[in-house]
Amino acid sequence: MELLEEIKKRFSRASTGQKITTINVEQIPCYCSIGVDPEEKKLGQRLFVDVSVEIIADNAVSTDNVNNTLSYVDIYSKVQVIGKSKYHSLVETLTEEFAEAFLAHELVQKVKVKVYKPHIPYPEFQGNVSVEVKREKY
Repeated sequence: MELLEEIKKRFSRASTGQKITTINVEQIPCYCSIGVDPEEKKLGQRLFVDVSVEIIADNAVSTDNVNNTLSYVDIYSKVQVIGKSKYHSLVETLTEEFAEAFLAHELVQKVKVKVYKPHIPYPEFQGNVSVEVKREKY
């Protein structure tokens, strides 16, 4: 039954003719106080954030007015505010906070956020670390 309701919701939205647009802002640098190691907490570090939002773009497209969309400048600014707002132990927690903030915007239907942590404070660690979350309203 749950699957049937999901299909109905998607079909209903598609049949309204709404214009859905994806906005991607990638590799946003953000200096954050993050980590479990005491040195990380003290010094903080630069993370990189990718944000992808699917928005209802009907008004933006028809008016060509930035006030009717979610501007990439607003996306960048929100990442900075949230990233610098408080200390986080886990990249997972910070990534979820980014996703929740963007999903709260009235035009946003889906969001994907990926946070990269390029510097791991363990000499024996090699590789890349990132956390990605996907959330949607329906």
